[in-house]
Amino acid sequence: MKQQRSRGMAGTILVILIFGLLVSISTAYIKMVQTETQVQGMIDNSDRALDAAFSGVNMTIAILQSQKSGNIRIPFINDPTTAKERIYFVRPGFLSNDWSLINIPTLSAVSFPNATASDWFYLNENLSFFDYGETGSSTKPYQFRVHSYPGTDGGGTIIPASYTIKSQGRFLVYAADQTTVLATYTAQIIADCAIDFTRKVIQLKRWRYMPIEGNASFAKAIYY
Repeated sequence: MKQQRSRGMAGTILVILIFGLLVSISTAYIKMVQTETQVQGMIDNSDRALDAAFSGVNMTIAILQSQKSGNIRIPFINDPTTAKERIYFVRPGFLSNDWSLINIPTLSAVSFPNATASDWFYLNENLSFFDYGETGSSTKPYQFRVHSYPGTDGGGTIIPASYTIKSQGRFLVYAADQTTVLATYTAQIIADCAIDFTRKVIQLKRWRYMPIEGNASFAKAIYY
């Protein structure tokens, strides 16, 4: 009788242990799935920040591609002096030495008459431009800013066939009230663009990631 009771208790303990093991495995699996989902969500949001950064590159190329002065398409004149008349995006209240690292000692509205001060641009959920006439533009999830400047050789001479763009994108995750920011994902890239004077097209030649820069560093032109 005692032997049968011992066997019964052993069987019960074994069943409990098996159930405990199954519960542990299930819990671990659920946790693993949750972790993978969170990580995948972070990767997706980082990719969205990169999308915003590329929006900045594409916008800059599109604006430059369409620049005209009368019947003259300024970007496609193969001349260093005319290249100074291209549209360049610089920071608001730009400093004269912002391009000194590429050996252009003075950035001024006289030397570069179409240098355009700009800050953050905002995009809606479809990555199309937000209506600036509406309020609350800064609460849109996709945002980017750009800094563009001419390509130069080591001595500061402008290379007309080269145009460089730094673009910083960010994707904001909002709470249900669509106002409170829960998380901000950022990405920064630098793009080297080639200008084809014969075909009259501007092409993205190469690009790479960059560390996120603050306002002052982002406004400084650097070599690719």
